[in-house]
Amino acid sequence: MTEATLTRRVAAYLVVLIGYLFYCYNFNLVDYVRPYLVSDYKFSLTQTATFSVAANIGITIGALCWASFIARTGLRWSVLVVAGSIGTIAVLQALSTSFEMWFGLRGFMAAALGGYYVVATGIVVALFPASARGKLIALNSATYPLSNIMLGALGGALGDSNWHILVWLAAAPLLVAPVAFLLMPTGRTLAAVEQDDGLPRAPLIGGWRGMLSPRLRWITIGCVVLSGIDFNAYQLFASFMTLYMKQSLGYDAAQVGATIAMLGSGSLVGGFFWAWLSDRYGRRSAAIGYVITAATVLAFLFGGFTGFALNLVALGFGIGMSCTSAWGVWFAELFPEHLRPYGASLFHAGHAIAMGAPIFFAYASPTLGLQWTMASAAVIYILGAGLWVMLPETLGRASAHRA
Repeated sequence: MTEATLTRRVAAYLVVLIGYLFYCYNFNLVDYVRPYLVSDYKFSLTQTATFSVAANIGITIGALCWASFIARTGLRWSVLVVAGSIGTIAVLQALSTSFEMWFGLRGFMAAALGGYYVVATGIVVALFPASARGKLIALNSATYPLSNIMLGALGGALGDSNWHILVWLAAAPLLVAPVAFLLMPTGRTLAAVEQDDGLPRAPLIGGWRGMLSPRLRWITIGCVVLSGIDFNAYQLFASFMTLYMKQSLGYDAAQVGATIAMLGSGSLVGGFFWAWLSDRYGRRSAAIGYVITAATVLAFLFGGFTGFALNLVALGFGIGMSCTSAWGVWFAELFPEHLRPYGASLFHAGHAIAMGAPIFFAYASPTLGLQWTMASAAVIYILGAGLWVMLPETLGRASAHRA
């Protein structure tokens, strides 16, 4: 793959990046159209809330299963199949009006989205040198807040009567799939940019058996736990920020919106900063972001800040939490070439333990109260920073692990 011209590699990446924008768009779609699902389709709020359960299950299973498919099939065919699957499911979703269909399709959609993450990450690792990978993954991550901006802008322009167009737009990956397939260079599944050093290799052990081999087992488990730490800590704090601001601070909708907007802005800027830092100083250097995140959680809850000062704290939280932009390539680089699709999938494998936060919140908040329950996220972020620096560094080595 790396023998292809730079122009072709960049063109392939840009098309896949457009697909990544709609990968994020499909994640955020339900949250935006939820009021219309209730008013027009007569779904209850409880029913719409269960879509997240279907998505959590689907994306975990999808990421793990697609890893095997991608490792066997290669990136070129995988991007065609995965993007095509997302688009096809989106069409079925747009045609459906029953809760049962939407629930099932959200699970299948999440499974396909988990595959697209693995493909998009694998393409960055396969086509570009290590010094550029973090920045490109950060560009991928930047499409998440951009997808929210796109939803808001289009939703406002379309109005209440044309919200269905937003659901149809989710099928755009159907157009991305064939273009990405044609542009993708042919080559090994996840070929690294570094040259082979010519040393003899032990026989390759593939699949999850290889990921759980004695040599790699603790790294695989460490990545899953680290990812789960991120999902749980984020849910404990960020998922209840608006509730805290309304109930505890008495904020109105405009004030809440301004604070959340600052958080999003920090995430957008921070993703590029941590990518630059991890490309220059190593993937583990970005762990300092978790320390910053823990500090901003405590400052937000106990610092006595209001108004613009609180918005600045939210900005700092957004910057700090976006340190995970370093994970995309790192999780792949931690493993030999033939296992890199599996490594990339470990980010979403953390969803398997992401239900810990809601369960903890349900039991702890009546006793500890909202503020202290949210503050527990700071402890989890510090634990995450400790685990992060315990995992191996990959930058500056031809390959973190050789089979």
